Amino acid sequence: MTKRAREYQEKALAIPTEIGNRDAEAAGYGSLGTVSNNSVNMTRLENIRRKHSPQCEKAREYQEKALAITTEIGDRDAEAAGYGSLGTVFQSLGQYDKAREYQENALAIKKEIGDRDGEEKSYGDLGTLFQSLGQYGKAREYQEKSLAIRIEIGDRDGEATSYRSLGTMFQSLGQHDKARENQEKALAIRTEIGDREGEAISYQNRGIVFQSLGHYDKAREYQEKALVITIEIGDRDAEAAGYESLGTVLQSLGQYDKAREYQEKALAIQKEIGDRDGEATSYGDLGT
Repeated sequence: MTKRAREYQEKALAIPTEIGNRDAEAAGYGSLGTVSNNSVNMTRLENIRRKHSPQCEKAREYQEKALAITTEIGDRDAEAAGYGSLGTVFQSLGQYDKAREYQENALAIKKEIGDRDGEEKSYGDLGTLFQSLGQYGKAREYQEKSLAIRIEIGDRDGEATSYRSLGTMFQSLGQHDKARENQEKALAIRTEIGDREGEAISYQNRGIVFQSLGHYDKAREYQEKALVITIEIGDRDAEAAGYESLGTVLQSLGQYDKAREYQEKALAIQKEIGDRDGEATSYGDLGT
């Protein structure tokens, strides 16, 4: 699907380049950059695994071309979007100082032009970046700023994302009650708006919280709910992650035959879809 998307985006780009439509040319490069970056993002429920590959470098190249044009023609809104996209690409490449610089540039422009929706996205992106760096105080500050704007503008999907991010952060800090509270808020919104994928992620995150607390029966209950949804929506990658998580919970409960069964199911799917990283994890889990 990504290959087909890239093919059409390249055709779309050829025309504005030929006729000298700089605005459309910039948009074309931006779209190609997004397609290239998405092609290295493998969603396994909550974890988004961004792999260092030539596609990441391609994404950077296209986004930089887009940014150069939008800066040249004075399109401040598109310029901010370009900085944000490049920030995401640099984070994928592990260049965190660059990622922070570009995300902060994006935020400054969005505040300048009064783009509240874009501003909350930049706060969220910066929160995620600081969390990946283990700077939890900064991460919380930016996530809470993002959440405040999302509530203000009525962005229910974004609000759920903020609660989920805050829940994950509190979990990393060992503040399990806070983590549970935020994950419950995220789950309530996902269920309300009918976001089945988001609902599955929230169930899985709640399962992780209960597992950390040693409440394995509760952990199992929520992981099973997550798994049911991932099977229903046909997300094979997330399904494998669900079996893997359940296998770990069942091992903690001393149900070793069931744990083995689920880990083997996870491994079979990972081999089927070519997820070598996940396959390695499953072998390790089975070894344990």
